[in-house]
Amino acid sequence: SRTRKRLWSLGLAILLLLMAAAAVVYGWMKLQEDKSAWNYEEYVRMTIGWAGVILFGASGIVTAYTALRDAFFPAKSALARSIRSQLPYPEEAPEVRELFAMVDRDIAENGLWFDRVAVGKEWVLGDEASAISRIRVFFGRDETKTRRRGERLQTTRILELYILDDRRQVQLTTLGNPRELPPLLDCLSLRAPDALRRPYSEYAAWRQMSDSEWENALRKYRIRQGERQMASYQRGGT
Repeated sequence: SRTRKRLWSLGLAILLLLMAAAAVVYGWMKLQEDKSAWNYEEYVRMTIGWAGVILFGASGIVTAYTALRDAFFPAKSALARSIRSQLPYPEEAPEVRELFAMVDRDIAENGLWFDRVAVGKEWVLGDEASAISRIRVFFGRDETKTRRRGERLQTTRILELYILDDRRQVQLTTLGNPRELPPLLDCLSLRAPDALRRPYSEYAAWRQMSDSEWENALRKYRIRQGERQMASYQRGGT
């Protein structure tokens, strides 16, 4: 169901391709003009026009390809790839129905939903899937971007969940409801108690860590995990 819903992206792909077509028309018209009286700004405009052809055209093609692939070939979808990548032996992963069923069963039995994200005991299901046992750091992003277009100010709110696993793979999900992000992060803290919850401002630093820094972070994770398990064992013993 989630991979089929990727078809909505075709509308965005068509819009991007239309913008590319408009940029082609603009660039072609510029090429036909008499350039003897052109100044520097005219050449800049023409360059921007042809750059728009490449940017919008490539984005439209990639978006259309991804939407069709995920909808009609779920075994090759980003969601399926994210599940395989979490398995101990990705090359030996089961066929796609069983692959999705592993996550579905956990979500059906244990899942708590926060907007578009479900958190089970073993899996987190968003735009991609994350095995909870592999989560090492996660980040919540809640930012408001403002830009001016002419006399108008456009405001965009960005709500995203970033999960960084033990293999330094990133799973990203976009949310729509700002009230759902804090309880989602709280739930992840409870179900992945040894993983770090960090502000989004640190995300780039974590992604740019050297191999030795990352190994040190993994070592600290194992220490936290061991201390928590020992404390749990001692409470159980008493």
